[in-house]
Order: sequence, then structure tokens, then C-alpha cells
Amino acid sequence: MNHTYETDHLYLKVLSHNEAHMVLDFYKRNYKEFALYEPLKYEDATNLNYHTVMLNYELQYFKKNQLLRLYLFEKENPFQIVGTVSFRNINHSIYKCATLGYKMDREFRRKGYMEEAIQRGMEIMDKELHLRRVEAIVMPSNTPSINLLSKLNFQQEGLIRDKVLLNGKWEDHYMYSYIFPNN
Repeated sequence: MNHTYETDHLYLKVLSHNEAHMVLDFYKRNYKEFALYEPLKYEDATNLNYHTVMLNYELQYFKKNQLLRLYLFEKENPFQIVGTVSFRNINHSIYKCATLGYKMDREFRRKGYMEEAIQRGMEIMDKELHLRRVEAIVMPSNTPSINLLSKLNFQQEGLIRDKVLLNGKWEDHYMYSYIFPNN
């Protein structure tokens, strides 16, 4: 896998710990929205050292082809993160699958960037890693994310009860999947 990819409007990059300040800025700008859908502590989201450690962790697992987190940058502004797409739990055994995650800066939503980035990420999972399946979970109340997954031809498989502990409450999630036809 490469460290940098591009689409019509975006650069998609694997970052190193030297770029943790950009990740910190991204989380500071968007913490309230992100906290609705992921178990992220404010103390971590606003801590440069936390993001430095996480980037080192991500790079370590990237090198093993077990994780791919791509930070999204507009081509016109390659110094401000506008979103991220991740494929984690990449499994090359008999499962040949990965779990998709994504988040977008609130100022850059509804521009088609996330659809563009996920499509490119899915090409990488298919053509470079030869996976069979990509899974995604989404809260039933997250209509924009449900619409995005449907637009990308993910199929809803069912409801997973009490999947994630968010803000002190266990939340149900829908399971979606995409199956590559040729792998």
C-alpha cells in the first residue's frame, strides 16, 4: 500500500507522528460531533501526545497491512485535514475482510468528499489487498451515514444490539457490508 493516494478533489494520506498537530486541530474543531458517534474522551481528543501515539500505532499496523487510516485533504489546501477514512481489523486469513470507519469535518460535509474517499479506499481494499468483504456499523439515528453507505452499495445485514458504549449508554448499531464480486 502507498502512503498517499488521490481522487478528483482530495489527497488521501497516511500520516506520521510529525503531523500530529494537524490531527489535533481536526479533533479540536470537531470534538462535539465526533463524541456523538464514538467513545472518545475530551482529554484525549485535545492532547497532542495522544495523537502522536495514535499515529505511531497506526503506522505500525499500516506496515503490517492490518490497518489503513487515510487523512483527507482538499487539493487546494493540503495542510488542513477535512476528514478521515479508516479500514481497521484487516484480516487476510479465511475472512479476507476489514471494518470501515470515517468522519468528516463539519465545515466540509455535503460536498461529496466522503463518498469519493471511501470509493478510493474500497478500490485499495479490492485491488491491492484483495479482500472479499468490508463491514461498517452505524447508529440507527445516523441518517446521513446510512444514506452514504446505501449510496456506496453497502447492504444492511441487521441490528447489533448494545454494540458500543457511548456517553454512558449502550447503543445499538446496524451492520452493513460490501462484498467484492471478484475476490
